[in-house]
Amino acid sequence: TRTTANEVFINQAQVTTADVEADNGVVHAINKVLLPAETVVDRAIDAGFTYLTTALIQERLLPVLTDPLATFTVFAPNNEAFEDLAAALDVEVVDLLDNPELGNILKYHVRQAETTSASIANGEMISTFFPDASWKMTKKSNGDVFVNHAEVITPDVDADNGIVHVIDQVILPSFTVIDVAVENNFSTLYEAVAKAELLPALTNPLEAYTVFAPTNTAFNNLATALNTDLNGILALPNLADVLLYHVVDGVVESTDLVAGPVETLNGDDVIVSLTGGVKINNANVTQADVEADNGVVHVIDAVLLPGTASLTENGIQALVAYPNPAIDVLTVKGIETGNYEIVNMMGSVVAKGNFNNDINVASLTEGNYILKITNDNQLFQGRFVKR
Repeated sequence: TRTTANEVFINQAQVTTADVEADNGVVHAINKVLLPAETVVDRAIDAGFTYLTTALIQERLLPVLTDPLATFTVFAPNNEAFEDLAAALDVEVVDLLDNPELGNILKYHVRQAETTSASIANGEMISTFFPDASWKMTKKSNGDVFVNHAEVITPDVDADNGIVHVIDQVILPSFTVIDVAVENNFSTLYEAVAKAELLPALTNPLEAYTVFAPTNTAFNNLATALNTDLNGILALPNLADVLLYHVVDGVVESTDLVAGPVETLNGDDVIVSLTGGVKINNANVTQADVEADNGVVHVIDAVLLPGTASLTENGIQALVAYPNPAIDVLTVKGIETGNYEIVNMMGSVVAKGNFNNDINVASLTEGNYILKITNDNQLFQGRFVKR
């Protein structure tokens, strides 16, 4: 390595006195003993990762990573990963290698400790050589491992000074919508996203999302309403659907919001109301337009639940049912016959059938419910509490 300051290194050793002439050659004095170790850099060279090797040379990182007495974990993007990033940015790979942030990008692929695939915990955040930027790890139920949005395609390649995991994407030290949640201490939201195995999607720096982010208090309130705790929330069978109901494709700033339905990644609509402040379904936006590199976050004070949006613009009419709270029988005001569904706050249908004015709810557990009635092709909807 020859640095920009014209210092010379051979592997990790610096040349302290150069060009000492002898009759049969030349001597360069160095400050370290060289060891014939198979380092993490050698693993990249052996695998034919020419773009990664070229980048490491160009950014003068060889003296660090060839140190045989250090221990590293490297997530190594293969050549296809660099080509995919260049294509996504509509540039050539050579342009990536000229990027002034290349050194920081490379440091984001390295940590100075050994992390095996077996030791990785789902949702774990791991610090890296790049300051203030952590890996967000996913270990899926099928055993697949992701670092941010990049999948590990060859794990646990041993080197004498660490371990290499081959990945299929270049990871970028971006401030994503997930980092917004972490920075604002929305720990329950982060834990839920990790549990639902959605970190790879939401940490993708090349996508753009709008996220309605519930606070910890919002999740606590939902747990109370469902007569459970946060572990019960994280165990919901439709957790991924609930979370995707908080995400809209593309960037929607608060100034872009209009009243009415907006489709989410869940496939269902949320309803935006701009009367008396901004509301998403029944949740108030308490902080708008928190910018991220891959989108924008709006903080809300309640968890949004699929199937609970209602607005006359969406073709849904409000209904009134009494007594509310109900114990045994629920009477629907103004509707004598029809088909009904009762949906719990997890989005599951817990009862359905035909009715004549009254609905028996005695078998329901205590909690909050949504009642939906179809009558003459008209949909009615309302909330009630079972005691």
